[in-house]
Amino acid sequence: MIEQNENMDRRAVLLGAGTAAAAGVVAAFGAAPAEAQGRVDQECMTIVYQNGPDVRFDFDYYVNTHMPLIMRLYGKSIGRFELRRGQPGADGAAPPYVATITIWIANGAAFDEAQREHQAGLRADVPKFTNAVLIAQRDRIVGTASS
Repeated sequence: MIEQNENMDRRAVLLGAGTAAAAGVVAAFGAAPAEAQGRVDQECMTIVYQNGPDVRFDFDYYVNTHMPLIMRLYGKSIGRFELRRGQPGADGAAPPYVATITIWIANGAAFDEAQREHQAGLRADVPKFTNAVLIAQRDRIVGTASS
């Protein structure tokens, strides 16, 4: 129980408690684990979908159906999963890739096992969201920087 003294009123106590709670939330969620941020020597999977005049890519389908499917099938072998939409260049030129995906691999052996087990089924889902040519590459982080 908090007792008030003559220098501390109820409002000050509540403001202090609110500040402490907010600091706890920031401390708990402010720093993502290394698997989610990317660390030197961590493995990633990068997938790019080439852009073109008749290319379609259904971002809603990918985010709401394909991405959750991958996360369910691969589980904790994935530390982080990003889908990015290509943006026009400074000169207004169309981006070379309509979409880019980066998957931070948290457990290489588990990821490889899920890949062997589920890759064919996942490839069969691709025509449901795009007709773009995809290029996939396994990467290893060799350097990072941040400001």
